[in-house]
Amino acid sequence: MGATLPIPRELVDFLKLPGPQSMLLRGPPGSGKTSLALALLQSFAGARHFVTNRVPSDDVLLAFPWLGQNGRYGIQVLDNTDENADLSQATRALLRSGGNVLSDDASATRELTEFLWLPGPLQEAWSRLDPQQPSLLVIDSWEALVESYLGHGNGGADLPTRGEIERSLLRRLGRVRAHVLFVLEREDQTQLDYLVNGVAVTSREVVQGRLERWLTILKLRGVRIENPLYPFSLESAHFECIVPVRPYGQLQGGRFNPAPDQLPGLLWPGSRAFADSFGRLPLGKSTLVEVEKDVPNQIPHLLLAPMLAHTVERNGRVIFVPDASTLPEDVWEALHGSIARHRFLEQVRFLLPPAGPNEGKSEFESTIVRLGASADGVAVSPTDDLGMDQFLRSGSTPDSPGLFIVFLQGLVAITTALGMAITPEIAQRLPGQIQAAVRGSPIHAIAVGSSQSPLLDPLRATAALRLHVRQVQGRIFLHGSDPWTPTFVLTEGHDNAPYGLLRVV
Repeated sequence: MGATLPIPRELVDFLKLPGPQSMLLRGPPGSGKTSLALALLQSFAGARHFVTNRVPSDDVLLAFPWLGQNGRYGIQVLDNTDENADLSQATRALLRSGGNVLSDDASATRELTEFLWLPGPLQEAWSRLDPQQPSLLVIDSWEALVESYLGHGNGGADLPTRGEIERSLLRRLGRVRAHVLFVLEREDQTQLDYLVNGVAVTSREVVQGRLERWLTILKLRGVRIENPLYPFSLESAHFECIVPVRPYGQLQGGRFNPAPDQLPGLLWPGSRAFADSFGRLPLGKSTLVEVEKDVPNQIPHLLLAPMLAHTVERNGRVIFVPDASTLPEDVWEALHGSIARHRFLEQVRFLLPPAGPNEGKSEFESTIVRLGASADGVAVSPTDDLGMDQFLRSGSTPDSPGLFIVFLQGLVAITTALGMAITPEIAQRLPGQIQAAVRGSPIHAIAVGSSQSPLLDPLRATAALRLHVRQVQGRIFLHGSDPWTPTFVLTEGHDNAPYGLLRVV
């Protein structure tokens, strides 16, 4: 889980540096460079200029409609896609005006000559820059501008090279307070990588059939780079990046979202983001949450807490088989006070193995049912459900659905305490046992386990929803495989939501 930002903190700090500053943003087509460039312009406190050389300005405004909302961001768009002048024409004009260009001041002549060598759009953009005001000039794409401008040369003329034009532009930059961003549609390094103060690269890849985009910050002179990698989404034509998961004690979680309505046969998941992304939970069926090994333990509980809270709020009952490292106190803490404590004590039961010799009493002892041994030390039969079936079914109605949550790791701990080993035969019967616990009843079952666990294999065929959770570079990614969904990134909650899900597009 992380927070979303319009642009990474490192780039915010770079834009705050006093000008002149130069930066290169490169990456393959479709990797989000223009979206990031416009996000930088939107965040910049000063004059903003955007030179488009490959995509006409009308198409830019169509792709990013927020740019045209009464010009509220003050971004000046210079369209160079219809510019026909190339370096050959500039050369002829320069030669024709040679007598006027030359002067007794050699430095002034060189400065004016270098200015005339610059492509026309840059001359126009440069004329708009106020030396006394911070400015950000984005050139998208530099590759298209230079290729069009250089053309095929002009035989025999002493023409500047691309490198000379780039160095000239950067020299002129030193005379104003501007930031300039070069956007290149290529992945390999160029001379600009060495000349500019900052370098960032966008990339895209298909992971498990779903598109992901990443930003890599390679260099920012004068800025400390704490996180060089940022996944990002282009949802609603806005660039949004995701910061890494914070320590559990610092995570912000919100209360569950009340159901907007009650649909027959479905359990509200307690989160509007979950319902919009994966749907509601069908009663009489099960959900399988497959968690990869590097995902922090608290993440599944953050997803489950709103479901539990909503179930209790509707007067339903919950049976919870937690993993070995989770106590009832941890589950209560994940609820963030969203339900009354007495209702939690009355309507939730935790199935746990016998207490260890050094394990003290829990403040939620009344919610705990110890399996494996009774209070007098006599072993409990594996077939004795200790009234749990009656507890769940008798308290579950269509108006007050029940919830059965089982962590497979906790199930293994209980079966071990009962003196049983989970054989392949028992594993194969597990889906039927879970289905039998909820079939024909207003109850939904959720099984949570490691994606590498052999216990998951037989569960995959019976689950109504299969949810995959993985961690990459400190970010939590989720997607549904049945039914199929795009990838989402888990983001922090707030007062009105337990968490957020940002669609990765």
